[in-house]
Amino acid sequence: MIQVIKEYYNDTYKKEISAKIVDIIENKVYLDKTIFYPEGGGQPGDKGYINDIEIYDTQKDGSQIAHYVKDSSSLSIGMDIRLKLNWEYRYNYMKMHSAQHLLSGLLYSVFTVGTVSVHQGVENLTIEIDKADFSIENCYELEDIANKKILEAHEISYSEMDKTAAEKLNMRRSIKVDSDVRIVKIEDIDLIACGGLHVKNTKEIEKIMYIGFEKIRKHYRLLFRVSNEVTKICREYDNVIKTLCTLHSATLDTLVECDKSLLNKKLELEKEVRLLKKENTDLIISNLLNTDENIITKNISEYNIDFKDIDVTFDKALFFYKIDSSLLRWFIYLGPSYEKYNINDIRKNVLCYINGKGGGKAPYFQGKGELNNIDKCEKAFLGYFNGK
Repeated sequence: MIQVIKEYYNDTYKKEISAKIVDIIENKVYLDKTIFYPEGGGQPGDKGYINDIEIYDTQKDGSQIAHYVKDSSSLSIGMDIRLKLNWEYRYNYMKMHSAQHLLSGLLYSVFTVGTVSVHQGVENLTIEIDKADFSIENCYELEDIANKKILEAHEISYSEMDKTAAEKLNMRRSIKVDSDVRIVKIEDIDLIACGGLHVKNTKEIEKIMYIGFEKIRKHYRLLFRVSNEVTKICREYDNVIKTLCTLHSATLDTLVECDKSLLNKKLELEKEVRLLKKENTDLIISNLLNTDENIITKNISEYNIDFKDIDVTFDKALFFYKIDSSLLRWFIYLGPSYEKYNINDIRKNVLCYINGKGGGKAPYFQGKGELNNIDKCEKAFLGYFNGK
């Protein structure tokens, strides 16, 4: 197979090109030249069309580049074709990749922070830094400086050289390959070896917005939006804020305090509901246990009771269960006179009929089981205690 000509390096802005098919393997098409960039360096592979057939991904395949198509049946080796990029998709990642270099360069020169890894997603640009902490003030300062550099319109250029020559340059990161390298330079800001695609000038990035962070592998991962995604998320935030202000009859200045007040009221109501539910459970259980029987089994599915709310002081042995869809939940209480009985022995001789799983701490035990043979389980519970 002939060596593919990487036209995307000759002109990163070329949107269409004629090429020839040199091989087809299932849904992978190989060409003599291409403007489609294969996934690498955190930048996704290009999408577009080969004639009218959709290319949904582009990947490196050894020294070749595989163009993944949904249907290759109408294509053949030696065919002359027309490639057309999904330019909006490509250009978005060119801007995002350039924004990443700008941010990483400023992190290194202004904050003495290195970049560990990067990822360019559909919406978010993420940069993992080599620090376990990075203040919110630093994040916003980084955002401000980056947007200032965008407006200053710094040129972004490329050069190719061997590794020995490249290592003499003052780059922020060491070279990871042994072959010739492609150097990407943002005028007066950043210099690094990179095989990705970028815009020609920082002004094309338009805007960068810091949106948050994550902690990963004892590092900070910073999250950003770039270009059109900044406008998109700002409008989403604006719509949410306006909707909340309308719902709560609040203004932007009072919305947070209004929300805190509602949250406090919600917590108070939840506390009241828990207390009422507990009181209701106590009444129901007291009525159920108001009997001369000391060994009791009962299906309590009809009652709105959580086992965790049951608080029993009666000197009885109880086996309650309720059916939730096809799942059976069981509860056992062993009063003072019955604490001598071992729950593991009860599980072996009683809960075995429902394949009961679970545990607890005396005098309360609960778990799950199977609905089949619940009648045998109840009978075994009554016999277990009455027989001893």
